[in-house]
Amino acid sequence: MKLFTRVLVGLAGLLLLFSVGAWLGFVHWAGDVLALFVPYWAGGTAVLLFIFLILRHRMGGVLAGIALLLNLMPLVGYLPLSRSAVASQPADLRLMVYNIYYRNNDLDAIRAEVDAFDPDVIFLMEYSFAIQSQIEGQFADYPYQLIEPSRMTSGVALFSRVPITASEVYRFEGTRIPIIEATFDVAGQPVTLVGGHPWPPVDHWANLHALQVADVRRVAEGAERPLIVAGDFNSVPWSFELRQLQAAADVQDTRRGLGRLTTWIGPSLIRLSLDHVFASEELVVQSYAQGQPGGSDHLPIIVDFALAP
Repeated sequence: MKLFTRVLVGLAGLLLLFSVGAWLGFVHWAGDVLALFVPYWAGGTAVLLFIFLILRHRMGGVLAGIALLLNLMPLVGYLPLSRSAVASQPADLRLMVYNIYYRNNDLDAIRAEVDAFDPDVIFLMEYSFAIQSQIEGQFADYPYQLIEPSRMTSGVALFSRVPITASEVYRFEGTRIPIIEATFDVAGQPVTLVGGHPWPPVDHWANLHALQVADVRRVAEGAERPLIVAGDFNSVPWSFELRQLQAAADVQDTRRGLGRLTTWIGPSLIRLSLDHVFASEELVVQSYAQGQPGGSDHLPIIVDFALAP
């Protein structure tokens, strides 16, 4: 029994270490990697805390309790208790954000997801030359387009039924990815979308990830409002880099208070929150939905917006 308890205490200490590290992305990129798994750290520490309470083990309970609090802090705002989507009027804009996976072998499913939700604006990522050659003709009913394909994962495409009044593609030196900025005429009012697809914050890509998110932040800071910032950021919204982005651009996660987190479905049981739609306060979130993967390893995000009076 003593050995079992010691193992549990050691595990609690390890989870506490991971939980503290998840807040240290400003020190080292490993912090933002640990932040990816905060919901899992929270679940593990909750189980351990329950066991320690049953065993009446004070030290283990303290370790697990502190770790649980650290992990719950970024998650509380996402519980489906703090707010509900408002759908009292027709949406002014329906946006779909979708990483379609550059090796997708089920391209018909991509258009099926589009037809299922009928968005006004579609932002696609990992839009490779191979995919472009096969599906671009399927988007003829979206007359306004901004397309920057690539050989592998960096390509992006924007399809819209509402007029694009201004657009630009940024390729900052050294960061390799295109960042799009497009302004739409939505019910006579300009709405700006800034979109990007930074690389993962791991290993030799970590510094590049930070630079790429900083470039998205730079574009978003100077963009006209109302503003939407969207994309597969390969990071969670409570990571250091994305907290910096949201603060600088003065935008908030559209799914806060709606209870949905994971958007990436990997080959194992791990599910992560990598794809995000952030919006400024002039845009009221009426609904937030997720579609089917459609041959991708990411779920499409569909958000309905109303323009605030």
